[in-house]
Amino acid sequence: MGALEPGSTLKLKIIGLQGDRALIDFGNFRTTADIKIPVTLGQELMVRVLEAGKLLKLGVINADQKNPLSAELSGQRLEAAPAENLNKVGHDLSRILNQAADSSGGKTIPSSIFNVLASLNAYFEPFELKEIIAELLPRLKSHFENSGIFFEKSLERIISQVLEAKDGGSTKSLAELAEVKAVFNRDLKPNLLLLQHFIEEKETLQKIFGPRTLALLKGAIATLLSDIARQQGRAVSQLESADPLQVFTYTLPLKEGDQPAKLKVFYEKKQKSRSKKGFQISLLLSMDRLGDVRTDIFLLGNDLKITFYVTEPSAMIEIQENYQELDELLHDLFDQIQLKVKVSAKRIKDFDRPDVQMTGNRRVDLRI
Repeated sequence: MGALEPGSTLKLKIIGLQGDRALIDFGNFRTTADIKIPVTLGQELMVRVLEAGKLLKLGVINADQKNPLSAELSGQRLEAAPAENLNKVGHDLSRILNQAADSSGGKTIPSSIFNVLASLNAYFEPFELKEIIAELLPRLKSHFENSGIFFEKSLERIISQVLEAKDGGSTKSLAELAEVKAVFNRDLKPNLLLLQHFIEEKETLQKIFGPRTLALLKGAIATLLSDIARQQGRAVSQLESADPLQVFTYTLPLKEGDQPAKLKVFYEKKQKSRSKKGFQISLLLSMDRLGDVRTDIFLLGNDLKITFYVTEPSAMIEIQENYQELDELLHDLFDQIQLKVKVSAKRIKDFDRPDVQMTGNRRVDLRI
């Protein structure tokens, strides 16, 4: 595809909707957009570029006409909120809860609001990557599962299991299930939506927080819900692709002042019976001594393969010198361990690129 300029024509697909915003897929790049026409999830449109630059303005082309309709799509070239922003949001929410609890012991805050803030604070509790792997992995798993991306799927699975076991049940009884309540209590998405609801009830929260704090909360909620919607929209588009894997990107909260860690988790779309599937994750860290380090982890059965990618030969040597220590740490947890390290700035740079097969001369970099 050539350079985008006024007059260029493109085909797009609507893969996510939230209010008057849409997540649209052009095949080789994605963007969020303001929409001024009625659209549906999965709808495909032909559009023409009206304006190009930081703001991309598109006009929809009628199938029977060569000229764009007056309706427009306008979107900034955006793929995802930067990891630094998401990390800051977590620190902001934790600070607000801690300040509220310290000032009054939580007594003047209604329990419904305090519980939501406590759940959010627990979700954004900073990771200590030096924890032993037996303690770190369960926390990572919980962080992924409660990220908001799988909220509806989690409810669907629980309700389906209950209905099959009990041969039916009322909506009221399902809502009172301990398993359903547990999902609502620990998952990020419902807690964000509840907090958003509380903020809209100005009389309640204005007695607790000042205007600046409320504005901070609003911005944090908008950022996080937007990221969840983006990942859910991306999941829908990935289901229709030929790739057997779905890829989700997470920002791990780290201690104040640390660079946020970015993690990709690769999920199998369908688990076939008797098939031996592996589990894949990729972790990107910025470290003081080693610089940027990408770690690709592949687990097949009880066999573990770890490949490190670094930017400098000195970092490669330092990791190699610690092979024995790492092997001893993991030895009792896995049958076979394979460790590799490579110097590849490209693999580190590619961490933020879409995990899709690219063919031909396709352009990907339409992001801030």
